[in-house]
Amino acid sequence: MIRVTIPATAPGLPLASWLANAGYSAILPCGGAGRCGNCRVSLLLGKLLDRDAPDAELSPDENGEVRACRALLSDTETVIGIPDGWGVPDAEQTTRHYPTGAFDLGTTTLALRLRGEDGSVFEITAQNPQSVFGADVASRITAAEENGVEAVRERLLERLRALLGGCTVGRLAVVGNPTMIHIFAGVSPKTIGIAPFTPVFSGSKEIPGETLGLPVETVVLLPAVNDAGYLGSDLVAGAYASGILDSPCPAIYLDLGTNGELLLTTGTENGGHLYAASCAVGPCFEGAGVGSGVGGIPGAISRVYVREGETIFSTIGDKEPIGITGSGLIDLFALLLENGTVARNGHLEKPFTLSGRQAFADETLSDVIQTPVKIDQSDVRAVQTAKSAVRAGIAALLSEAWIDPDEIGGVLLAGSFGLYLSPSSAAAIGLLPKTWAPDARTVGNAALEGAEAALLSAKTREGIVTIANSSHIVDLNSSGAFRDAFLSGLDF
Repeated sequence: MIRVTIPATAPGLPLASWLANAGYSAILPCGGAGRCGNCRVSLLLGKLLDRDAPDAELSPDENGEVRACRALLSDTETVIGIPDGWGVPDAEQTTRHYPTGAFDLGTTTLALRLRGEDGSVFEITAQNPQSVFGADVASRITAAEENGVEAVRERLLERLRALLGGCTVGRLAVVGNPTMIHIFAGVSPKTIGIAPFTPVFSGSKEIPGETLGLPVETVVLLPAVNDAGYLGSDLVAGAYASGILDSPCPAIYLDLGTNGELLLTTGTENGGHLYAASCAVGPCFEGAGVGSGVGGIPGAISRVYVREGETIFSTIGDKEPIGITGSGLIDLFALLLENGTVARNGHLEKPFTLSGRQAFADETLSDVIQTPVKIDQSDVRAVQTAKSAVRAGIAALLSEAWIDPDEIGGVLLAGSFGLYLSPSSAAAIGLLPKTWAPDARTVGNAALEGAEAALLSAKTREGIVTIANSSHIVDLNSSGAFRDAFLSGLDF
């Protein structure tokens, strides 16, 4: 927990706004509507006022916590405790110059990688500060309309400047979904939010870093799938880096973030045709759609398993657990289904709290501790909906390409949690067909790999353009296969 002292200088200001302005990553998946509870903070000293009754003091709950979205600052100095993951991570504080870098602009999680001339790498992840506007792209589109694109963009640029610290960069490749990229470029994403959901641009762009206030010579925006509102450059760059274009047999690439982006190839022996689709997964796989969820940041529980009858978990960076990210959530649900805590129809008898021993990189274990992770019925429904959307998207692509599930010879799992995801756990909850688990492999943040490679290799750039221009877009809204598979796949 990070102690934050708030001076008595801005009475009446929403606490969530003060935190965002101060550089902290308060997560508001519901857009500050007071529904999700992800923005809970501990009230340690002083007082806060109730947003719904500004003259009344806001009382903390039985755990001494309040929701930041419901709190207003008072005229009293106040001390609160916020999750470790809300702090700004340690940036590169030297004045070193990096010739190239890559930036994966996720809806929930940001990932930055800088590479020196000697091959050394600096890498860092952080929460996207735009989460204060809501967890998904629809909320960002609304925020850009209501607050102006520049205001929403500046929150992100401030965080990127902080992550870069004192270093400079020659060329920085940026990838992300079309909405995030439009906002980054200062272009309204409004057309992506209304039918027929077309972007203003989908090709590559080069922007002088100085125009963005960044210590970067040139920012390179890589191309997205041509004219697709929800198939971004992160999918294109990641799919190329995964090697899927070289697969001789049918294979599928799954980038599971707030939007599920899927790419299917028929394989080089079958013409190498590409089919792409995007499904609204919701933010739970990035940790923002469940009560105890966090992004892929230090302290996030990334793995959960049972060994010799004991529940074991591990966190990113071996830090004290602050919540659970997508890979850990999938592991946890596989265990809850196996032991009957969650029924196959999704029924949860009573809320569940995760306790267990923490495993560390040096192979030691902690004593049994109770984590902050709590699962309730709404969390179960979020996971059901997310995994069913992905499974239905897979069904629609297979149907469009006239490929049987048993013909798939390669399954590539990417996304911000791709380094930690267990294919067997994904199959256990119904996210993937069980027969796919042996052939599935995780490729980590392939989007970052592809973005970095695009700056260094003409062959990579050509391959990325091939995917962007030749992918056949499958419209899931009009797909009977998607609709049928979604309804039938809600049960675990």
